[in-house]
Amino acid sequence: MTPQQALQKYFGYNNFRHQQEAIIQHVLNKQDIMALMPTGGGKSLCYQLPAVLLNGLTIVISPLIALMKDQVDSLNVSGIPAAFLNSAQTPEEQRQLVEKLKNNQVKLLYLAPERLFGAENKLVPFLKTLNVVQIAIDEAHCISQWGHDFRPEYLMLAQLKNEFPDVPVIALTATADKLTQKDILEKLNLTKPAVFVSSFNRANITYRVIPKKNSFKQLITFLNERRDESGIIYCLSRKSTEELAADLKDEGFAAEAYHAGLNNEVKARNQEAFLRDDVKIIVATIAFGMGINKSNVRYVVHVDLPKNIEGYYQETGRAGRDGLASEALLLYSPGDAGKLQHFARIEGNEEQSRIMLNKLNDMVRYCQLQSCRRQYLMNYFDEAFPPNCGSCDVCLTEFKRFDGTLIAQKALSAVSRLNERFGVNYVIDFLRGSKNEKIREEHKLLKTYGIGADISKTDWQRYLRELITMEYLQVTDDGYPILKLTNQSSLVLKGIQKVEFIETQVTEDTHAEAAPPHEAALLSKLKDTRRGIAELENVPAYIIVSDATLLEMATYLPQSLDELRLISGFGDVKLARYGRELLQPVKAYCAEKGIESKIAYKSQKRERKPKTERTKAPRSSSDTRTETFNLYRQGKNVTEIAAARGLSQVTIEGHLTYFVQTGELDVQELVPAEKIPAIKDAVESYGNERLAPLKEILGDAYTYGEIKAVIGWLNKT
Repeated sequence: MTPQQALQKYFGYNNFRHQQEAIIQHVLNKQDIMALMPTGGGKSLCYQLPAVLLNGLTIVISPLIALMKDQVDSLNVSGIPAAFLNSAQTPEEQRQLVEKLKNNQVKLLYLAPERLFGAENKLVPFLKTLNVVQIAIDEAHCISQWGHDFRPEYLMLAQLKNEFPDVPVIALTATADKLTQKDILEKLNLTKPAVFVSSFNRANITYRVIPKKNSFKQLITFLNERRDESGIIYCLSRKSTEELAADLKDEGFAAEAYHAGLNNEVKARNQEAFLRDDVKIIVATIAFGMGINKSNVRYVVHVDLPKNIEGYYQETGRAGRDGLASEALLLYSPGDAGKLQHFARIEGNEEQSRIMLNKLNDMVRYCQLQSCRRQYLMNYFDEAFPPNCGSCDVCLTEFKRFDGTLIAQKALSAVSRLNERFGVNYVIDFLRGSKNEKIREEHKLLKTYGIGADISKTDWQRYLRELITMEYLQVTDDGYPILKLTNQSSLVLKGIQKVEFIETQVTEDTHAEAAPPHEAALLSKLKDTRRGIAELENVPAYIIVSDATLLEMATYLPQSLDELRLISGFGDVKLARYGRELLQPVKAYCAEKGIESKIAYKSQKRERKPKTERTKAPRSSSDTRTETFNLYRQGKNVTEIAAARGLSQVTIEGHLTYFVQTGELDVQELVPAEKIPAIKDAVESYGNERLAPLKEILGDAYTYGEIKAVIGWLNKT
């Protein structure tokens, strides 16, 4: 059997993704490998498919019991004999497993590293009596102290090549920077390994960062639009996970907490409930999620700042593993960074402390970006990417910019005159001519003192953040962050380099790429049928078939097993086990509605690249605004336009604000005349960078849409 045939027979797919085919061929040729693939990119297939083709046992090293069970269930459902060995099993269960291994009845055996090389462990001598043909190390970054999830027990795996010198080893991870990659290769002692680094891009995930202000209210607003969807919410502390889960329950959400401090029974129960969709939301610390294969997680929220990009990217990657549109939301507060600096320092190890602080600063820079977030993430992992992805909050938002060269020169001059020895707050107070006693008397005599008094403190904070992002300023990474000039600073100070700042946010089109046209009522029936099958099989529903597979069925309406075979995710075993039962609601629905199979359209698309491998070109913002404007001129209100276009009211208000700014729409059509003076005063007093503070000042009588419209009017071109 060829790899291509095995892919279809056992996994139900027609095409390999990323570099899977080349990796699999290297394993079959008995070569060592390190493979980096994004979470959800198909790492598991790289050792699971060779395990089917090789005549012997594949050992899989995995850090978590939950991961082992999840993958073993999925393999067995697909007709691939797999098992795990861990401390949760009874002696009788372990004895039965040993017999199966002796009789060559298991293709893949999942183990924790400590089971392999723990004290007084006789497992290695036993495994050496079996025909071991492949060793896979999942979450390989755990072996590196530079990685974001170092686990000391993984260091034992350095003995692997001594014990199994002729067995190919494949080390897999989703996130590892250059330093961590080098550490993995050195510690595992791999023999002339081939290194595969796939694209880190997860095109189906939309990345958003919003300023944290009343985070619970912000979270509820986000979750209310997604009540029927599965999601993970990450918190920094164990206590906050439990408190937040309890608060969400009070609001009517099916939520549970998960952290390392809970007893194993509670952790297992909560995780199982989440995997089976009995619980929609898991509120967790980073202890949750590694290797979790739940494919229908539609969103990941970080209510606290992650410690590094690697951890953040891996955690966000737990959304949308089925390739369908998903979201990653981060609530950012600069204060979080200060708290995390304490955790980033490792006592007695200055070198590692410096690296961890740098990683934290990279995370902060990501949150403060005014440029494409996806490009920043890709560049972090040494992957080139264009400057506009069309699917992060920055790229989905239109900004009006202005020439801020003079403002930049004032800021850079202040940093220079202060001999690059002070932090952001001191520099701002100095620029604004503060009478604060903290300002040294000799500094009050400098010409630069007070040259920025006409600019609010809030605006100066924003301008300095942007100058740091644009690399005209830098911040030291020691205990007291100090502003320093960069090589580019002199170009601005001499007037050679022009600097532009963001003046206003004009609009945000949050309309995500829609799912392909499908029969929504049928999709609901298919999910009910799948749930019934899963309960009988005693496995999570997504292990039977994924949401993406059901969506294809509801789109292309297969009428026979031969047509169902063309739907992604149906291998021979799943087709035989579940095909007829899953076809039944499709056939009944089509008969009731008088519609026919559309599988021919699926066949026409077979030669195209899979949906998850491409990013949809963003729709022209001018087109979408004009469509809204035309509907408004036809007499429809904001609510009606939002419903007709399938967009949020916030987006529609943003579109109309644009036309207020261009002068094509009178502001008084959107805002009562008596409200305009108060909004104008608030904007002029506090700036227009953030709407939330203005709303808080003005009160409930004023809407966000009215505030945005007045801002557009004030910036009228």
